[in-house]
Amino acid sequence: MRDAPQQVYAGGRPIDLHIAMQAAEWLTTMMSGQATTAEHRAWSRWRAQHPDHERAWTHIEKVSGGFRDLDARASRKALTARPGARRQGLKLAIVLAAFGATGALGLRTQPARTALADLSTGVGQRRELLLADGSRLHLNADSAVNLHYNASERRLELLKGEVFITTAKEHGRPYRPFLVETAHGVAQALGTRYSVRQETGHTMVAVEQGAVRLSARDSGASQVIQAGQGAGMTAQRVGAMQAVSSDVWGWRQGLLLADGMPLRDFLGQLGRYRHGLLGCDDAVAGLRISGVFPLQDTEAVLLSLPNSLPVSIHFRTRYWVRVQARGEANVNNVVGLRAAR
Repeated sequence: MRDAPQQVYAGGRPIDLHIAMQAAEWLTTMMSGQATTAEHRAWSRWRAQHPDHERAWTHIEKVSGGFRDLDARASRKALTARPGARRQGLKLAIVLAAFGATGALGLRTQPARTALADLSTGVGQRRELLLADGSRLHLNADSAVNLHYNASERRLELLKGEVFITTAKEHGRPYRPFLVETAHGVAQALGTRYSVRQETGHTMVAVEQGAVRLSARDSGASQVIQAGQGAGMTAQRVGAMQAVSSDVWGWRQGLLLADGMPLRDFLGQLGRYRHGLLGCDDAVAGLRISGVFPLQDTEAVLLSLPNSLPVSIHFRTRYWVRVQARGEANVNNVVGLRAAR
């Protein structure tokens, strides 16, 4: 039986649980007494990204004075003795106390698991990390992973989004396989560079170098894919292999590469790098788009679409954008957006 969603509140109004968790994460960072100048700047940027971020922070500051008044030395010890477990436990306590969550039920839902992940990125953010074994992890926007390293395996649990991994050679004994686990199965590296993207209903894997073995979760169906190939996987089966191009990894350089990509798919990928709703009408969803697009300025990308496609961009609000057939949107929508900045 699937857990029911847990509603939490900030300032008397509902707020997304993931945003509440982010606010709690920032509070634990500030409480640690070790926040760097860069972290203070990132905290300010996060607050400015969306009105709900500022609302969550204002709320948590107002109601969590008891946490902020903890003895500084005690709080630093709690956060550094066991960085993962202690920090996550404190963050849970803050959310429960500050946002009105009534128990652990909602904190087992997917939004909560994502917010409590060992490593995560928000909308438009990307991270690169060196793992304990020397493997290198690139985390795409709006993604989250848990790390499970022990004496028998090196396993990444991909909770959401996409990762690109360059695996390091394992020198220890016994040999520990490198695995990426998703809701649909496992992708085992066979000395490789590869990406794993979890979507609703399936997981996509693309191999740049080496090979990867895919194993479906429920059926045990297995298949090895080689460099330059990709395949999809559900919990029951592994799909047919197909050739992939470097387009699928453009995000690592901050670029969205499209080569005849359907507009609906293009907007779906672009939406990972901006807040709010981004969609298109069925009448234009199948239009094909090609080009190289910078992910740091998604608004400029959207406004450039009418230059190459018969579409108009309809900004209902700054955070609600829809692409329509040319002539259906009013230019005043664009002007109104710019005036609202």
